[in-house]
Amino acid sequence: MIREDPRCGRVGDARRVFGGIACPDTVCWTSMISGYHRAGRYGEALSLFSRMLKMGSSPDQVTCVTVISILASLGRLDDARALLKRMPAPSMVAWNAVISSYAQQSGIKHEVFGLYKDMKRQGLWPSRSTFASMLSAAANMKASVEGRQFHASSVRHGLDANVFVGSSLINLYAKCGCISEAKSVFYFSRERNIVMWNAMLNGLVRNELQEEAIQMFWYMTRLGLEADEFTFVSVLGACAYLDSHCLGRQVQCVTIKNGMAASLLVANATLDMHSKFGATDDAKTLFNLIPYKDSVSWNALIVGLAHNGEEEAAIGMLGLMNADGITLDEVSFATVVNACSNIRATETGKQIHCLAMKYSICSNHAVGSSLIDLYSKHGDVESCRKVLAQVDASSIVPINALIACLVQNDRDDEAIQLFQQVLRDRLKPSSFTFSSILSGCTGLLSSIVGKQAHCYTMKSGLLTDDSSLGVLLIRIYLKSKMPEDADKLLTEMPDHKSLLEWTAIISGYAQNGYSLQSLVSFWRMRSYDVHSDEATFASILKACSEMTALNDGKEIHGLIIKSGFNSYETSTSALIDMYSKCGDITSSFEAFKQLENKQSITLWNSMIVGFAKNGYADEALLLFQKMQKSQLKPDDVTFLGVLIACAHAGLISVGRHYFDSMNKVYGLKPRVDHYACFIDLLGRGGHLEEAEEVINQLPFRPDGVIWATYLAGCRMHNDEERGKVAAKKLTELEPENSSTYVLVSGLHAAAGNWGEAKIAREAMRENGVTKFPGCSWVTVGNKTSLFLVQDKKHPDSLSIYEKLDDLTGMMKKDDDIEEYDMLISAEMFT
Repeated sequence: MIREDPRCGRVGDARRVFGGIACPDTVCWTSMISGYHRAGRYGEALSLFSRMLKMGSSPDQVTCVTVISILASLGRLDDARALLKRMPAPSMVAWNAVISSYAQQSGIKHEVFGLYKDMKRQGLWPSRSTFASMLSAAANMKASVEGRQFHASSVRHGLDANVFVGSSLINLYAKCGCISEAKSVFYFSRERNIVMWNAMLNGLVRNELQEEAIQMFWYMTRLGLEADEFTFVSVLGACAYLDSHCLGRQVQCVTIKNGMAASLLVANATLDMHSKFGATDDAKTLFNLIPYKDSVSWNALIVGLAHNGEEEAAIGMLGLMNADGITLDEVSFATVVNACSNIRATETGKQIHCLAMKYSICSNHAVGSSLIDLYSKHGDVESCRKVLAQVDASSIVPINALIACLVQNDRDDEAIQLFQQVLRDRLKPSSFTFSSILSGCTGLLSSIVGKQAHCYTMKSGLLTDDSSLGVLLIRIYLKSKMPEDADKLLTEMPDHKSLLEWTAIISGYAQNGYSLQSLVSFWRMRSYDVHSDEATFASILKACSEMTALNDGKEIHGLIIKSGFNSYETSTSALIDMYSKCGDITSSFEAFKQLENKQSITLWNSMIVGFAKNGYADEALLLFQKMQKSQLKPDDVTFLGVLIACAHAGLISVGRHYFDSMNKVYGLKPRVDHYACFIDLLGRGGHLEEAEEVINQLPFRPDGVIWATYLAGCRMHNDEERGKVAAKKLTELEPENSSTYVLVSGLHAAAGNWGEAKIAREAMRENGVTKFPGCSWVTVGNKTSLFLVQDKKHPDSLSIYEKLDDLTGMMKKDDDIEEYDMLISAEMFT
């Protein structure tokens, strides 16, 4: 009865019978302890075992194995191992029980391998259970070397053909990324049951071979093999990765046909699949059909809602989950806190934080990181620090979140101090750590930290593993005006096939004034057969426009047409800008006309500004009027182009009308550059007094651009008195700007006041101001040459200067060349 009652679930009846036995034998003790074990009453089982020992009864192998299993279930592995050592001659079953317990724990690699060696020293031969446990341990730790040794040992013992061992081998190689070895084990197995098929399917999905997994599944069905719930979990996961919702629905139909849809595992996998495809309505319908939902079911729907823009619904589901009595875990809290962060629901996030504290889950890395991100977006750095203090300090993830928080809130110095603390605590920084630190560095600090980060990431291997760090470092070197270091790092980067990296590098060069290097990088990218996207074309066209490299721009235009991006707004806008800056306004307008969909204001702005800067004022204004008829509302850039057009055409009244309409009609507040354009318009037209009134009534303090524009107008109309006032203001604001002295000298020279012009040049020299020489690009054939003022580095400089002398002599003789003295003055100045 003691043996049978526990098996029937009547543990209480068995205990009463056992209590009536005066001197129970070993079988009675073992039966009662096993009964408690099966019922999950581990404490009572251990108490009974202690009583057995005190009464002098000797436990047998079965008793010890049962107690070892109980200790393992309670996580008391050291006690289980100690009991194994006290056994006089532990059997293979006892060893397997301990080894299996250790194999299921992570982070104790040496212990489980040491147990295997101890067992071998006892002269025991490993069984299939032993190899299955050891292979499982090696797989969990991705210890491929040890795993291969166990494989070889299983072959020597003739157990490699065992289905149990074979599935463990497939799992090992799949988790270690050795999918070809996993396939070899599978295909050379003489017997393949559903466990092996499932192991192979899971391995293919794990190694991102989803198409092969689907093909294997259909092959299974053709062979007549009956798939189980684990099969469908793997196949549904493959459908999600393949981005094929239609295929996923087909597999769902197969689960219904096979009667597997009622399985909670399959239902959860299907729910997760619908969520990943953004089919939240399907996910909700399926969720409502699941009769007994577990935490995985709830979390799958919550994650799906949060990731598909239904954050408020996800937050509401957390409340329903809690009300339904389902234990909230780290996935639930982390997802919902992130949802609050995304919609800036800080107060709701604080309430969820309180709930997480009640569940004692704030020490979890994922929950802590989410909370730090929540408070970071609210600008509450101190709360972020308090959250980090409660999180287990063994992980870099929450520290990364705080570093990112400090960077986002412009506390770069504190971010660097925290990073230094990470190194002192001997924590291992991740790629995200360096990404956050590097993105927050500015000025001189960026080059210093950039070099240090470069050394560390290269030494640790992070730079090789994550090429995005290399892109960040290249951008820092370019911003710090260190192009040589950027070029060297670019050549050292291992992956030359990533479009994202090439685009970042090309745009980095273009944005920091290294247009030629940007162009060289683009053609180098093409040599690796990397095809450009819209962002790449926009970046390289910017470089072409800065260099006025019209031929290269036309060639890239051809690539855009060939790639099919000529119908995209961003690339077309970049083409319009490139042609305009290169002076080919006809091609610019052709690119504008060929685009059918002109709903983007950026396109109209590019064309209006292009017309205006190339002197086509009437065309710019006509296009502006056409844009208004298209029901497109102009923005501040539009009016900038309109004002430039009016200034170049001398349309003072029209320009004044449009400037006034910015605020009165369109509600746009003029910026500094709008005022500068308006002052330029008035200055060009000789309305210097009105321009002065505009400056005096500015809603902000006039900067160097305003005074330089006004000074240019004074110089144009020889108004030396007003020019002196503007020059004084400009010198005070920008004493190291060479343009100030050039304008002042030109003003005095134009008025015939050579003494003052000389004083301006001497002041420039005394203040140590150096004028950067002008440069030009000249393209002859396929070769582009760069020339500076007084440049003598070109190999044909002698013949070039001879030709310049001839042209200068011809200009002197030409009566149409006016104010030649001013040309000589400018020559002397430069």
